[in-house]
Amino acid sequence: MADTPPKAFEKPEVRAAFLPQIDEEQAKALTREWIEGQNILARKESYRIGRAVLVYYPFWEFIREDGSQMKTIYRPACGTLMTDLQKLTRAGTPSEELPANLTTLPITISAEYYYPDIYGLPRGERLVAVPFWLISYKINKSIYMLKVDAETGAVLPEWHPFREPVNWRKLALIAFIPLVVISLIAILLHPALFILDAAVVIFLVYQSGMLSRISTKLKEGENGS
Repeated sequence: MADTPPKAFEKPEVRAAFLPQIDEEQAKALTREWIEGQNILARKESYRIGRAVLVYYPFWEFIREDGSQMKTIYRPACGTLMTDLQKLTRAGTPSEELPANLTTLPITISAEYYYPDIYGLPRGERLVAVPFWLISYKINKSIYMLKVDAETGAVLPEWHPFREPVNWRKLALIAFIPLVVISLIAILLHPALFILDAAVVIFLVYQSGMLSRISTKLKEGENGS
């Protein structure tokens, strides 16, 4: 018996769309507010916001009857299974009057993928479009990206949250000075003070986030190799 060829993924059509309520200037203002909220020392001259592009993401809309309640669940129909998109919620319903020349990102995840994790009796299912502003921003020589929900205004950071570049020389100097001072005091007064010395070093390393940064660098090196 000949092997049955795998069933081809049938591209569905978008049936409804959430309409943008946030324009480009509002999205950039929300971006500035988010960036400056990540670091109280952030200043407007320390970063620069680039252009914003309106992109429609395809989402599966599942309507399920759970007991006496009707629940509407949204799951991304494209890209990777990113946490921020998995948490999408909506208070209203999408419009069935689609925007002119509506184009969404390619649909790569079928609705069947989410069936095992969705509870309740099926009462409806369709593909809808959700608008996002994709905005890039630059800090020194590094470029980052985030999404602003064009319907709700929620800011969804990508994989690179706001962090000031690490000055390893300054970090080492800050850790070295108290280390030398406490070591000298320990030698002159009592060897037991070396315990305090070790505690200070551990505290400085922990507060600086050096261990997490080293771990991140090692992972990036493994992925790049």
